[in-house]
Amino acid sequence: MALVHRGVKSVLGLATALTALVSVNAAAQTDKDYWRWFEVEVLVFKQTATDQSGENFSLTMQPIAVNKSRDLLTPHYSQQNRSLRSALPVCEAFSEQNWQIDIACRYDNEEQWIPIAGNPFAPEHRLSEMTSTEVVIDGPGGDITKASQPFLMPADALELSPIRTELERKGQAKPLLHLAWRQPVFTRGVGRKMRLFGGKNYGNDFFYNGFPKEQEQLDTPLASAGQEQRMDNIQRLFSVIKSGTEPFISSDDNIPVRPPLTAAGNPQLAWEFDGLMHIFLVGNYLHIDGEFNLREQDKIKRIANDLETQAAYALNGASKQAPYLRSYYFSQLRRVISHETHYFDHPKLGVVVQIRRTDLSAPRY
Repeated sequence: MALVHRGVKSVLGLATALTALVSVNAAAQTDKDYWRWFEVEVLVFKQTATDQSGENFSLTMQPIAVNKSRDLLTPHYSQQNRSLRSALPVCEAFSEQNWQIDIACRYDNEEQWIPIAGNPFAPEHRLSEMTSTEVVIDGPGGDITKASQPFLMPADALELSPIRTELERKGQAKPLLHLAWRQPVFTRGVGRKMRLFGGKNYGNDFFYNGFPKEQEQLDTPLASAGQEQRMDNIQRLFSVIKSGTEPFISSDDNIPVRPPLTAAGNPQLAWEFDGLMHIFLVGNYLHIDGEFNLREQDKIKRIANDLETQAAYALNGASKQAPYLRSYYFSQLRRVISHETHYFDHPKLGVVVQIRRTDLSAPRY
C-alpha cells in the first residue's frame, strides 16, 4: 500500500511540474519581458554561373502562401512612399469650379481617407509601381527593451557586406536582397514565419501562378463564323489534324495548365525572389526553415484547356509556345549555431544567414 501511495505522489508531482512548465512557457510567449531577441542577417543572391548540376527542374510551380506570415518589407516601402508624399505641397480644396486633380500634391488627412475601399483617388500601392526592389535594406532600427514586434535594422548593422561585394566583383552571382532585422524567437509552433521578397517585379506582365496577364486575342472560328464559313473552317481543321501538326497535342504532366483562379493567400505580385523564413528554438538550439521560389521568364508549350481553344490556335496560326514565368523551388531545414555564417545552397539560388545574439537572447525563465 505504501508503494502505491509513493507512486501516486510521484505522478502528481510530475503532473504539477509539467503544469508549471507549461505555465512558464505560456508566459514567455505572451509577456515580452520573457522574449528572447536575436538579430538575423540574410543575403540572397541568384547564381549566374552555368548550372552544372544536371538537375531537371519541374515547370509546375509550387506556390508559397504568405497570408499568415510577418512582412517587414511592405511597410518599409510604404513608409518610403509616405515620406516622399509628405514633401509635396498641399492640394487646393475641391470646389464646384475646380474639380481638377493635381497628382503632384497631397491632401490633408489623406492617410485616413485614401485607404477607403473603392476610393477612386487612391493611388496604386508603391510596390506595384516598382520595377525592382533595392538590394540593401536600410531599416529604421529599434530598441529591443521596448519593442513589441520585430523591426528592420539599419544598413550599417550588416556584417555580410564583404561577401556580397566579393560575389559582385567576381561576377559569380547577382545579389537580390540583403537585410537584417531583430525578432523574438519562440518554439516552432508559436513564432510567425518572416516573408522575404526582392529582385525584379514581374507582376505587371505575369500572375503569381506564372501565366501571362495579357493573352493573345484569337478569333473563335467555330463559334462566331457563319454556317458556310464554319464548314470551311472545319475542313481546314481536318487538314491540320491529318498533317499531325500542333497545337493538337496531348497534355504533358510537366506542362503547367493555367488554373481558373489565383489561390487565396498567395502573393499578389510576382517577385524574382519570394518566400518564407522561419527561425525557431528547440530547447536552446536555433533552427532555420527556409522555403523560397526563384522566378525566371521562360516559354512553355501552348496547351489549350478545351477543343474550341485548340481549334482557334490552329486556325489563327498561333505560336506553339507561350510566355511563362517559371519557378525554382527551394526548401531546407537546418539546426544552426549563433554567430556562425550558414550557407543554403541551390543550383539557381544562394542564401547566406547569420543569427546573432543580443543582450536579451538568454532564457529569462
